[in-house]
Amino acid sequence: MLNDANTPNSPGWWLLRLGNTLAADLGRLETLSQYDEGKHPLPTGNRKMRETYHRLQRMSRSNYTGLIAEAVRERLRVTGFRTGTAGTQETDKDAWRIWQANSLDADCGIVHHKAGALGRSYVIVGPNPDDATTPLITPEDPFSVIHESDPVRPRRLLAGMKTWVDSIEGRQLAIVYTPRVIYYFRAVKAGQTNAEWQATAWEIDPDRPAARNPLGEVPIVPFINRRFRSPMGMGEFEDVTDIQDRINTTVLDRLVTQAMQAYRQRWVKGVEVEDENGNPERPFDPGADLLWIVPDEAAEFGDFQATDLKPILSACSADIRDIAAISRTPPHYLLADIANVSGDALAAAESGLTSKVKDRAVEFGECWERVIRMAGAYVGSSIGQDSVIVWADPERHTLAELADAAVKWEASGVPFRERMALLGFTPSEIDRMETERMKDALLASLNSPLGVDPGSAPGASTMALTAPGAPSPALPGQTPPVQPAGK
Repeated sequence: MLNDANTPNSPGWWLLRLGNTLAADLGRLETLSQYDEGKHPLPTGNRKMRETYHRLQRMSRSNYTGLIAEAVRERLRVTGFRTGTAGTQETDKDAWRIWQANSLDADCGIVHHKAGALGRSYVIVGPNPDDATTPLITPEDPFSVIHESDPVRPRRLLAGMKTWVDSIEGRQLAIVYTPRVIYYFRAVKAGQTNAEWQATAWEIDPDRPAARNPLGEVPIVPFINRRFRSPMGMGEFEDVTDIQDRINTTVLDRLVTQAMQAYRQRWVKGVEVEDENGNPERPFDPGADLLWIVPDEAAEFGDFQATDLKPILSACSADIRDIAAISRTPPHYLLADIANVSGDALAAAESGLTSKVKDRAVEFGECWERVIRMAGAYVGSSIGQDSVIVWADPERHTLAELADAAVKWEASGVPFRERMALLGFTPSEIDRMETERMKDALLASLNSPLGVDPGSAPGASTMALTAPGAPSPALPGQTPPVQPAGK
Protein backbone atom coordinates (compact mmCIF):
# COMPACT_ATOMS: atom_id res chain seq x y z
CA MET A 1 0.00 0.00 0.00
CA LEU A 2 1.25 3.50 -0.84
CA ASN A 3 1.86 5.75 2.13
CA ASP A 4 2.68 8.92 0.19
CA ALA A 5 -0.37 9.05 -2.07
CA ASN A 6 -1.52 12.37 -0.59
CA THR A 7 1.86 14.12 -0.74
CA PRO A 8 2.14 16.25 -3.91
CA ASN A 9 5.06 15.38 -6.22
CA SER A 10 5.81 12.18 -4.31
CA PRO A 11 6.18 8.91 -6.27
CA GLY A 12 2.85 7.51 -5.08
CA TRP A 13 1.08 10.79 -5.75
CA TRP A 14 2.36 10.86 -9.33
CA LEU A 15 1.39 7.21 -9.87
CA LEU A 16 -2.24 7.76 -8.93
CA ARG A 17 -2.48 11.14 -10.67
CA LEU A 18 -1.14 9.82 -13.95
CA GLY A 19 -3.07 6.56 -13.64
CA ASN A 20 -6.37 8.34 -13.20
CA THR A 21 -5.59 10.62 -16.14
CA LEU A 22 -4.91 7.57 -18.28
CA ALA A 23 -8.07 5.81 -17.10
CA ALA A 24 -10.20 8.88 -17.86
CA ASP A 25 -9.00 8.90 -21.48
CA LEU A 26 -9.27 5.18 -22.19
CA GLY A 27 -12.86 5.43 -23.38
CA ARG A 28 -11.99 8.00 -26.03
CA LEU A 29 -8.91 6.05 -27.11
CA GLU A 30 -10.91 2.84 -27.40
CA THR A 31 -13.56 4.56 -29.54
CA LEU A 32 -10.94 6.01 -31.89
CA SER A 33 -9.15 2.68 -32.07
CA GLN A 34 -12.39 0.95 -33.09
CA TYR A 35 -12.99 3.53 -35.81
CA ASP A 36 -9.40 3.15 -37.01
CA GLU A 37 -9.81 -0.62 -37.32
CA GLY A 38 -13.19 -0.35 -39.04
CA LYS A 39 -15.13 -1.72 -36.07
CA HIS A 40 -17.64 1.11 -36.08
CA PRO A 41 -20.87 1.00 -34.05
CA LEU A 42 -23.45 -1.03 -35.92
CA PRO A 43 -25.86 1.29 -37.74
CA THR A 44 -29.48 0.93 -36.65
CA GLY A 45 -32.19 0.29 -39.21
CA ASN A 46 -35.90 -0.17 -38.88
CA ARG A 47 -36.86 -1.53 -35.47
CA LYS A 48 -38.57 -4.53 -37.07
CA MET A 49 -35.45 -5.38 -39.07
CA ARG A 50 -32.83 -5.07 -36.36
CA GLU A 51 -32.54 -8.75 -35.53
CA THR A 52 -33.36 -10.10 -38.97
CA TYR A 53 -30.74 -7.99 -40.70
CA HIS A 54 -27.96 -8.10 -38.15
CA ARG A 55 -25.69 -9.58 -40.84
CA LEU A 56 -26.44 -6.61 -43.07
CA GLN A 57 -25.56 -4.25 -40.24
CA ARG A 58 -22.09 -5.74 -40.04
CA MET A 59 -21.68 -5.62 -43.81
CA SER A 60 -22.62 -1.93 -43.96
CA ARG A 61 -19.52 -0.64 -42.18
CA SER A 62 -17.08 1.05 -44.59
CA ASN A 63 -13.80 2.07 -42.98
CA TYR A 64 -13.09 5.54 -44.37
CA THR A 65 -11.78 6.81 -41.04
CA GLY A 66 -8.91 4.35 -41.00
CA LEU A 67 -7.98 5.42 -44.53
CA ILE A 68 -7.80 9.05 -43.43
CA ALA A 69 -5.14 8.26 -40.82
CA GLU A 70 -3.27 5.93 -43.15
CA ALA A 71 -3.11 8.55 -45.93
CA VAL A 72 -1.05 10.77 -43.63
CA ARG A 73 1.18 7.98 -42.31
CA GLU A 74 2.20 6.69 -45.73
CA ARG A 75 3.64 10.09 -46.68
CA LEU A 76 5.61 10.63 -43.47
CA ARG A 77 8.92 8.96 -44.24
CA VAL A 78 12.18 9.84 -42.49
CA THR A 79 15.23 9.63 -44.75
CA GLY A 80 17.98 10.96 -42.48
CA PHE A 81 19.33 13.56 -40.09
CA ARG A 82 21.20 16.74 -40.82
CA THR A 83 23.14 18.55 -38.09
CA GLY A 84 23.89 22.25 -38.14
CA THR A 85 27.21 24.03 -37.75
CA ALA A 86 27.90 22.23 -34.48
CA GLY A 87 27.76 18.80 -36.11
CA THR A 88 29.63 16.91 -38.77
CA GLN A 89 28.90 14.19 -41.25
CA GLU A 90 30.06 11.68 -38.65
CA THR A 91 27.41 12.82 -36.15
CA ASP A 92 24.79 12.44 -38.88
CA LYS A 93 25.99 8.88 -39.48
CA ASP A 94 25.97 8.14 -35.75
CA ALA A 95 22.37 9.37 -35.43
CA TRP A 96 21.34 7.23 -38.39
CA ARG A 97 23.15 4.23 -36.90
CA ILE A 98 21.12 4.52 -33.70
CA TRP A 99 17.98 4.97 -35.77
CA GLN A 100 18.65 1.81 -37.76
CA ALA A 101 19.73 -0.20 -34.73
CA ASN A 102 16.32 0.41 -33.17
CA SER A 103 14.48 -0.50 -36.41
CA LEU A 104 12.91 2.93 -36.47
CA ASP A 105 12.92 3.08 -40.26
CA ALA A 106 10.01 0.62 -39.95
CA ASP A 107 8.67 1.32 -36.44
CA CYS A 108 8.42 5.08 -36.89
CA GLY A 109 5.35 4.37 -39.01
CA ILE A 110 3.71 2.80 -35.94
CA VAL A 111 4.33 5.99 -33.99
CA HIS A 112 2.96 8.19 -36.77
CA HIS A 113 -0.14 6.04 -37.31
CA LYS A 114 -1.01 5.82 -33.62
CA ALA A 115 -0.60 9.57 -33.25
CA GLY A 116 -2.76 10.21 -36.30
CA ALA A 117 -5.48 7.75 -35.32
CA LEU A 118 -5.59 8.20 -31.53
CA GLY A 119 -4.35 11.76 -31.17
CA ARG A 120 -1.01 10.91 -29.58
CA SER A 121 1.63 8.24 -29.26
CA TYR A 122 4.89 7.95 -27.34
CA VAL A 123 8.54 7.03 -27.61
CA ILE A 124 10.63 6.07 -24.56
CA VAL A 125 14.43 6.35 -24.58
CA GLY A 126 16.44 4.22 -22.18
CA PRO A 127 19.75 2.42 -21.74
CA ASN A 128 20.35 -0.74 -23.71
CA PRO A 129 21.47 -3.62 -21.46
CA ASP A 130 22.98 -5.42 -24.46
CA ASP A 131 24.86 -2.52 -26.08
CA ALA A 132 26.14 0.48 -24.15
CA THR A 133 26.83 2.41 -27.38
CA THR A 134 23.26 2.16 -28.68
CA PRO A 135 20.40 3.42 -26.48
CA LEU A 136 17.06 1.63 -26.58
CA ILE A 137 14.26 3.55 -28.32
CA THR A 138 10.80 1.97 -28.17
CA PRO A 139 7.46 3.10 -29.70
CA GLU A 140 4.74 3.10 -27.06
CA ASP A 141 0.97 2.89 -27.15
CA PRO A 142 -1.18 5.67 -25.60
CA PHE A 143 -3.23 2.96 -23.93
CA SER A 144 -0.30 2.23 -21.61
CA VAL A 145 1.69 5.47 -21.42
CA ILE A 146 0.64 8.88 -20.12
CA HIS A 147 2.43 12.16 -19.38
CA GLU A 148 1.87 15.50 -17.72
CA SER A 149 3.34 18.65 -19.20
CA ASP A 150 4.59 21.80 -17.54
CA PRO A 151 1.73 24.34 -17.90
CA VAL A 152 4.28 27.08 -18.62
CA ARG A 153 6.42 25.07 -21.06
CA PRO A 154 4.15 22.40 -22.60
CA ARG A 155 7.01 20.52 -24.28
CA ARG A 156 8.73 20.02 -20.93
CA LEU A 157 7.35 17.05 -19.00
CA LEU A 158 6.87 17.09 -15.24
CA ALA A 159 6.38 13.31 -15.08
CA GLY A 160 5.38 10.30 -17.14
CA MET A 161 4.17 6.75 -16.56
CA LYS A 162 4.11 3.42 -18.36
CA THR A 163 1.95 0.54 -17.17
CA TRP A 164 1.59 -3.02 -18.46
CA VAL A 165 0.71 -6.54 -17.33
CA ASP A 166 3.49 -9.01 -16.58
CA SER A 167 2.51 -12.05 -18.64
CA ILE A 168 4.36 -14.41 -16.28
CA GLU A 169 3.07 -13.22 -12.91
CA GLY A 170 -0.20 -11.89 -14.29
CA ARG A 171 0.35 -8.78 -12.21
CA GLN A 172 0.05 -5.20 -13.38
CA LEU A 173 3.28 -3.17 -13.19
CA ALA A 174 4.02 0.53 -13.59
CA ILE A 175 7.04 2.81 -13.97
CA VAL A 176 6.89 6.48 -13.00
CA TYR A 177 9.49 8.72 -14.64
CA THR A 178 10.50 12.02 -13.08
CA PRO A 179 13.39 14.28 -14.11
CA ARG A 180 15.61 12.98 -11.32
CA VAL A 181 14.41 9.51 -10.28
CA ILE A 182 12.66 6.55 -11.91
CA TYR A 183 10.26 4.61 -9.62
CA TYR A 184 8.88 1.09 -10.02
CA PHE A 185 5.48 -0.10 -8.74
CA ARG A 186 3.33 -3.22 -8.89
CA ALA A 187 -0.25 -4.15 -8.04
CA VAL A 188 -0.68 -5.44 -4.49
CA LYS A 189 -2.57 -8.59 -5.50
CA ALA A 190 -0.87 -11.23 -7.61
CA GLY A 191 -2.88 -11.99 -10.72
CA GLN A 192 -4.46 -8.55 -10.71
CA THR A 193 -4.41 -7.25 -14.29
CA ASN A 194 -6.71 -4.26 -14.00
CA ALA A 195 -5.72 -2.57 -10.79
CA GLU A 196 -7.70 0.46 -9.75
CA TRP A 197 -5.76 3.66 -9.32
CA GLN A 198 -6.05 3.78 -5.54
CA ALA A 199 -3.42 3.79 -2.81
CA THR A 200 -4.60 0.42 -1.48
CA ALA A 201 -4.15 -1.29 -4.88
CA TRP A 202 -0.45 -0.44 -5.43
CA GLU A 203 2.88 -0.86 -3.72
CA ILE A 204 6.55 -0.14 -4.43
CA ASP A 205 8.12 -3.04 -6.31
CA PRO A 206 10.56 -4.66 -3.85
CA ASP A 207 12.50 -6.33 -6.66
CA ARG A 208 13.24 -3.11 -8.53
CA PRO A 209 14.51 -0.23 -6.42
CA ALA A 210 14.25 3.36 -7.57
CA ALA A 211 17.03 4.44 -9.93
CA ARG A 212 18.59 7.78 -10.74
CA ASN A 213 17.57 9.32 -14.04
CA PRO A 214 20.84 10.17 -15.84
CA LEU A 215 19.17 12.47 -18.38
CA GLY A 216 17.81 15.00 -15.93
CA GLU A 217 14.52 15.02 -17.85
CA VAL A 218 11.63 12.66 -18.35
CA PRO A 219 12.78 10.16 -21.05
CA ILE A 220 9.32 10.07 -22.65
CA VAL A 221 8.60 11.98 -25.84
CA PRO A 222 4.89 12.45 -26.65
CA PHE A 223 3.94 12.76 -30.31
CA ILE A 224 0.92 15.05 -30.15
CA ASN A 225 -1.25 15.17 -33.26
CA ARG A 226 -3.12 18.43 -33.92
CA ARG A 227 -1.73 20.02 -30.80
CA PHE A 228 -3.44 23.26 -31.79
CA ARG A 229 -6.83 21.58 -31.29
CA SER A 230 -6.14 19.82 -28.00
CA PRO A 231 -3.14 19.74 -25.62
CA MET A 232 -3.40 15.95 -25.43
CA GLY A 233 -3.90 15.50 -29.16
CA MET A 234 -6.77 14.95 -31.55
CA GLY A 235 -7.15 12.15 -34.08
CA GLU A 236 -7.15 12.88 -37.79
CA PHE A 237 -10.72 11.61 -38.09
CA GLU A 238 -12.00 12.45 -34.62
CA ASP A 239 -14.18 15.27 -35.94
CA VAL A 240 -15.73 13.24 -38.78
CA THR A 241 -16.88 10.11 -36.94
CA ASP A 242 -20.50 11.33 -37.17
CA ILE A 243 -20.19 11.46 -40.97
CA GLN A 244 -18.72 7.94 -40.91
CA ASP A 245 -21.79 6.80 -38.94
CA ARG A 246 -24.00 8.55 -41.48
CA ILE A 247 -22.30 6.72 -44.34
CA ASN A 248 -22.74 3.39 -42.57
CA THR A 249 -26.44 4.09 -42.02
CA THR A 250 -26.90 4.98 -45.70
CA VAL A 251 -25.12 1.80 -46.76
CA LEU A 252 -27.37 -0.20 -44.44
CA ASP A 253 -30.44 1.37 -46.03
CA ARG A 254 -29.08 0.39 -49.44
CA LEU A 255 -28.46 -3.19 -48.38
CA VAL A 256 -31.90 -3.53 -46.84
CA THR A 257 -33.55 -1.96 -49.86
CA GLN A 258 -31.48 -4.17 -52.14
CA ALA A 259 -32.61 -7.26 -50.24
CA MET A 260 -36.26 -6.21 -49.97
CA GLN A 261 -37.12 -4.12 -53.01
CA ALA A 262 -34.33 -4.05 -55.59
CA TYR A 263 -35.69 -7.05 -57.51
CA ARG A 264 -38.79 -6.75 -59.62
CA GLN A 265 -41.26 -8.69 -57.48
CA ARG A 266 -44.04 -10.74 -59.10
CA TRP A 267 -47.34 -11.44 -57.44
CA VAL A 268 -50.23 -13.81 -57.91
CA LYS A 269 -53.54 -14.18 -56.10
CA GLY A 270 -56.07 -16.95 -56.23
CA VAL A 271 -53.44 -19.67 -56.81
CA GLU A 272 -51.89 -22.05 -54.30
CA VAL A 273 -48.11 -22.50 -54.90
CA GLU A 274 -45.85 -25.09 -53.26
CA ASP A 275 -42.05 -25.14 -53.01
CA GLU A 276 -39.81 -28.04 -54.08
CA ASN A 277 -40.53 -29.85 -50.79
CA GLY A 278 -44.28 -29.68 -51.20
CA ASN A 279 -44.72 -26.97 -48.55
CA PRO A 280 -46.88 -23.91 -49.23
CA GLU A 281 -44.85 -20.88 -50.25
CA ARG A 282 -44.61 -18.10 -47.69
CA PRO A 283 -46.92 -15.27 -48.75
CA PHE A 284 -44.40 -12.41 -48.65
CA ASP A 285 -40.74 -13.39 -49.02
CA PRO A 286 -38.73 -10.99 -51.22
CA GLY A 287 -36.09 -12.34 -53.53
CA ALA A 288 -34.92 -12.47 -57.12
CA ASP A 289 -37.07 -15.41 -58.14
CA LEU A 290 -39.92 -15.58 -55.61
CA LEU A 291 -43.65 -14.84 -55.78
CA TRP A 292 -45.86 -12.81 -53.47
CA ILE A 293 -48.92 -15.00 -52.99
CA VAL A 294 -52.43 -13.97 -51.90
CA PRO A 295 -55.02 -16.78 -51.88
CA ASP A 296 -58.26 -15.57 -53.47
CA GLU A 297 -61.08 -16.83 -55.69
CA ALA A 298 -60.08 -14.92 -58.83
CA ALA A 299 -56.56 -15.60 -60.13
CA GLU A 300 -54.56 -12.55 -61.18
CA PHE A 301 -50.91 -11.97 -62.00
CA GLY A 302 -48.71 -8.86 -61.91
CA ASP A 303 -45.46 -7.37 -60.66
CA PHE A 304 -44.10 -4.40 -58.67
CA GLN A 305 -41.63 -1.83 -59.87
CA ALA A 306 -38.07 -2.27 -58.56
CA THR A 307 -36.76 0.45 -56.22
CA ASP A 308 -34.25 2.83 -57.75
CA LEU A 309 -31.00 2.69 -55.72
CA LYS A 310 -29.37 5.69 -57.42
CA PRO A 311 -30.63 8.29 -54.88
CA ILE A 312 -29.19 6.23 -52.03
CA LEU A 313 -25.86 5.84 -53.82
CA SER A 314 -25.77 9.58 -54.54
CA ALA A 315 -26.40 10.36 -50.89
CA CYS A 316 -23.54 8.07 -49.88
CA SER A 317 -21.20 9.75 -52.37
CA ALA A 318 -22.17 13.16 -50.99
CA ASP A 319 -21.30 12.04 -47.46
CA ILE A 320 -17.95 10.69 -48.65
CA ARG A 321 -17.17 14.05 -50.26
CA ASP A 322 -18.01 15.76 -46.97
CA ILE A 323 -15.64 13.55 -45.04
CA ALA A 324 -12.95 14.14 -47.68
CA ALA A 325 -13.35 17.92 -47.53
CA ILE A 326 -13.29 18.17 -43.74
CA SER A 327 -10.36 15.80 -43.30
CA ARG A 328 -8.49 17.21 -46.34
CA THR A 329 -8.16 13.74 -47.83
CA PRO A 330 -8.14 13.67 -51.65
CA PRO A 331 -11.58 12.58 -52.90
CA HIS A 332 -10.05 10.02 -55.25
CA TYR A 333 -8.55 8.28 -52.20
CA LEU A 334 -12.06 7.59 -50.91
CA LEU A 335 -14.15 7.35 -54.07
CA ALA A 336 -11.55 5.69 -56.33
CA ASP A 337 -13.10 7.24 -59.43
CA ILE A 338 -10.14 9.11 -60.88
CA ALA A 339 -9.75 8.91 -64.66
CA ASN A 340 -8.13 11.04 -67.37
CA VAL A 341 -6.86 13.64 -64.90
CA SER A 342 -3.85 15.82 -65.70
CA GLY A 343 -0.85 16.03 -63.40
CA ASP A 344 -1.68 19.60 -62.40
CA ALA A 345 -5.25 18.67 -61.52
CA LEU A 346 -4.04 15.72 -59.48
CA ALA A 347 -1.54 17.90 -57.61
CA ALA A 348 -4.30 20.42 -56.87
CA ALA A 349 -6.57 17.65 -55.56
CA GLU A 350 -3.81 16.46 -53.23
CA SER A 351 -2.69 19.92 -52.09
CA GLY A 352 -4.75 19.71 -48.90
CA LEU A 353 -3.24 16.37 -47.92
CA THR A 354 0.25 17.60 -48.81
CA SER A 355 -0.12 20.70 -46.64
CA LYS A 356 -1.45 18.59 -43.78
CA VAL A 357 1.44 16.13 -44.01
CA LYS A 358 4.00 18.95 -44.03
CA ASP A 359 2.37 20.40 -40.93
CA ARG A 360 2.52 17.04 -39.15
CA ALA A 361 6.15 16.63 -40.24
CA VAL A 362 7.09 19.87 -38.47
CA GLU A 363 5.51 18.68 -35.20
CA PHE A 364 6.74 15.09 -35.37
CA GLY A 365 10.17 16.22 -36.57
CA GLU A 366 10.60 18.23 -33.38
CA CYS A 367 9.69 15.12 -31.40
CA TRP A 368 12.18 12.89 -33.24
CA GLU A 369 14.91 15.49 -32.70
CA ARG A 370 14.28 15.26 -28.95
CA VAL A 371 14.43 11.47 -29.17
CA ILE A 372 17.82 11.54 -30.92
CA ARG A 373 19.13 14.18 -28.53
CA MET A 374 18.19 12.00 -25.55
CA ALA A 375 19.79 8.99 -27.22
CA GLY A 376 22.99 10.99 -27.70
CA ALA A 377 22.96 12.03 -24.04
CA TYR A 378 22.87 8.38 -22.98
CA VAL A 379 26.09 7.63 -24.87
CA GLY A 380 27.78 10.98 -24.22
CA SER A 381 27.44 12.18 -27.82
CA SER A 382 26.38 15.57 -29.13
CA ILE A 383 24.10 14.12 -31.79
CA GLY A 384 20.76 15.82 -31.95
CA GLN A 385 21.93 19.02 -30.29
CA ASP A 386 21.63 20.99 -33.52
CA SER A 387 19.95 18.61 -35.91
CA VAL A 388 16.85 18.46 -38.08
CA ILE A 389 14.95 15.52 -39.48
CA VAL A 390 15.11 15.01 -43.25
CA TRP A 391 11.71 13.94 -44.57
CA ALA A 392 10.92 12.51 -47.96
CA ASP A 393 8.93 14.89 -50.12
CA PRO A 394 5.22 14.25 -49.42
CA GLU A 395 4.30 15.35 -52.93
CA ARG A 396 4.16 12.76 -55.69
CA HIS A 397 6.56 13.38 -58.58
CA THR A 398 7.31 11.45 -61.74
CA LEU A 399 10.82 10.21 -62.47
CA ALA A 400 11.12 12.77 -65.29
CA GLU A 401 10.26 15.62 -62.90
CA LEU A 402 12.85 14.46 -60.37
CA ALA A 403 15.55 14.14 -63.03
CA ASP A 404 14.82 17.62 -64.35
CA ALA A 405 14.94 19.06 -60.83
CA ALA A 406 18.30 17.36 -60.16
CA VAL A 407 19.82 18.92 -63.29
CA LYS A 408 18.60 22.37 -62.33
CA TRP A 409 19.86 22.00 -58.75
CA GLU A 410 23.28 21.00 -60.06
CA ALA A 411 23.36 24.02 -62.36
CA SER A 412 22.51 26.31 -59.45
CA GLY A 413 25.41 24.94 -57.38
CA VAL A 414 23.58 22.67 -54.92
CA PRO A 415 26.08 20.10 -53.55
CA PHE A 416 25.76 16.47 -54.57
CA ARG A 417 24.69 15.18 -51.14
CA GLU A 418 22.02 17.85 -50.83
CA ARG A 419 20.66 17.02 -54.27
CA MET A 420 20.44 13.34 -53.46
CA ALA A 421 18.81 14.04 -50.08
CA LEU A 422 16.21 16.23 -51.75
CA LEU A 423 15.51 13.36 -54.15
CA GLY A 424 14.70 11.12 -51.20
CA PHE A 425 17.84 8.98 -50.85
CA THR A 426 18.92 7.94 -47.36
CA PRO A 427 22.36 8.86 -45.96
CA SER A 428 23.67 5.31 -46.40
CA GLU A 429 22.50 5.27 -50.00
CA ILE A 430 24.20 8.62 -50.64
CA ASP A 431 27.44 7.32 -49.11
CA ARG A 432 27.38 4.33 -51.43
CA MET A 433 26.62 6.58 -54.41
CA GLU A 434 29.58 8.82 -53.57
CA THR A 435 31.87 5.81 -53.44
CA GLU A 436 30.59 4.61 -56.81
CA ARG A 437 31.08 8.08 -58.31
CA MET A 438 34.71 8.10 -57.15
CA LYS A 439 35.24 4.66 -58.71
CA ASP A 440 33.67 5.77 -61.99
CA ALA A 441 35.85 8.92 -62.12
CA LEU A 442 38.99 6.90 -61.40
CA LEU A 443 38.20 4.33 -64.10
CA ALA A 444 37.43 7.08 -66.60
CA SER A 445 40.79 8.75 -65.98
CA LEU A 446 42.69 5.44 -66.23
CA ASN A 447 40.98 4.47 -69.47
CA SER A 448 41.52 7.83 -71.17
CA PRO A 449 44.59 8.07 -73.52
CA LEU A 450 47.18 10.74 -72.88
CA GLY A 451 46.01 14.16 -73.94
CA VAL A 452 42.33 13.30 -74.02
CA ASP A 453 39.85 15.12 -71.88
CA PRO A 454 37.89 12.45 -69.95
CA GLY A 455 34.77 14.53 -70.50
CA SER A 456 35.17 14.66 -74.31
CA ALA A 457 34.06 12.09 -76.83
CA PRO A 458 35.85 8.73 -76.65
CA GLY A 459 38.95 8.58 -78.88
CA ALA A 460 39.00 12.33 -79.60
CA SER A 461 42.44 13.81 -78.97
CA THR A 462 43.80 17.32 -79.19
CA MET A 463 46.08 16.47 -82.10
CA ALA A 464 43.31 14.79 -84.03
CA LEU A 465 41.30 18.01 -83.98
CA THR A 466 44.06 19.77 -86.06
CA ALA A 467 43.77 19.51 -89.83
CA PRO A 468 46.84 18.22 -91.81
CA GLY A 469 49.22 21.07 -92.73
CA ALA A 470 47.61 23.49 -90.27
CA PRO A 471 49.66 25.09 -87.54
CA SER A 472 49.58 23.41 -84.16
CA PRO A 473 47.30 24.97 -81.59
CA ALA A 474 48.93 27.26 -79.07
CA LEU A 475 49.80 25.90 -75.67
CA PRO A 476 48.39 27.67 -72.63
CA GLY A 477 50.12 31.02 -72.17
CA GLN A 478 51.44 31.22 -75.79
CA THR A 479 50.36 33.45 -78.68
CA PRO A 480 48.70 31.53 -81.51
CA PRO A 481 50.85 31.36 -84.71
CA VAL A 482 49.97 33.77 -87.52
CA GLN A 483 48.60 32.21 -90.71
CA PRO A 484 50.73 33.29 -93.76
CA ALA A 485 48.98 35.47 -96.34
CA GLY A 486 47.40 33.55 -99.15
CA LYS A 487 47.08 30.38 -97.19
